[in-house]
Parts: sequence; structure tokens; C-alpha cells
Amino acid sequence: MKQLNEDMLFAEDIPNTDISEGDDEKNVETPDTEAEEVTVENEDTVVPDSDSEDTDEKDMPEETIKALKEEIDTLRAQIDRLEEFKRTQDRILNELSDFAALFPEIAVEEIPEEVWEAVKNGTTLTASYALYEKRKAAEAIRVANINAKNASRSPGAAGTDTAGEYFSPDDVRRMSRAEVHANYSKIRESMKKWM
Repeated sequence: MKQLNEDMLFAEDIPNTDISEGDDEKNVETPDTEAEEVTVENEDTVVPDSDSEDTDEKDMPEETIKALKEEIDTLRAQIDRLEEFKRTQDRILNELSDFAALFPEIAVEEIPEEVWEAVKNGTTLTASYALYEKRKAAEAIRVANINAKNASRSPGAAGTDTAGEYFSPDDVRRMSRAEVHANYSKIRESMKKWM
């Protein structure tokens, strides 16, 4: 006996039968094959496959839908943060590679904190370090100029023979008129340094 479920009952599945009515009986003729008894399960008792169940939003409770949407939003935000982190890591690796190519003598540990602060604010590592070096060189030039200017105004180092170059006010007071006249141009230059 072959049992068919609801899906198997299509017109092409039913054997070719010739039905004729008799007085009180129905006669069913079957083809040459052995007669099969076909039973159909009651539609109310058929349990649908779990695969065929559709999960529509209208069948789900509103709280469940809201919770699922919040979870999806949270997961999307995490994905965005991870992608941003990966982009940052890739940028840092590229910048370190560029830095090593342009400044091979500088170790990463030697980079000053002010350069890292500029990098945190969005400037590339190479550009930040180049600006740092430029500022450092400009400051060294400024200090050298100030030192040179101060040296030209100073009376000279103690214990050196500077009598021919600079005369202090006391040196000039001790000079005779002839010495003042002979060293007049040097005295005038020395007077520029007197305060």
C-alpha cells in the first residue's frame, strides 16, 4: 500500500482509471498493473516542513523585531569601527615605510613626542618629522646669529690679548693723548660696545 502526501496528488500522478456507475456499486477498472490503494492524509493533520515555514515580520512579535534591528545596527557599527581601524593601521604602516626610506638614520624610538602629536592631529609622519627638523635647524641658525651678535659686542674673553681690538672706558682713561690719537678709530669702534 502506497501512501501519498498532499504534494504528490497531482493529476499526472493519478493512474488512468475508467469509472462507470452501476446500479448500487461503483466499478473501478485499473490498468494491467496491480491495483494500489491510495490514501490521503487529512490536511489538518499534515505538519508542514520547518524549511517551508516563512518567517514574515508580521508573524514575529514587535519586541523581537526591534531587538533584531538593534543587534544588526550594533553589528554594523562594529564593522565600521573595525574597517576604520584597519585603514588606520594600513596608513601607519605606509607612513613608517616612507619615513624609513627618507630618514634611514633615525630610529622610530628617537622620534620626539611633538612629532607624534602632529601625527595624531592628521599630519603624516614624514611631513611632521621634516617640519620638526626644519624648525630645529631654523632655531640653531637663530641661536648662532644671536651668539655672533653678542660676541661682536663683548669685550672679549678674559686673559686674551685684545688690546689692539677693543678698548674699555678704563683703558682709554689710562691712555695719553698721543695713544688716544693713535688708536682713535679703534676707540670709536670700542665705544659702540660700551653700555
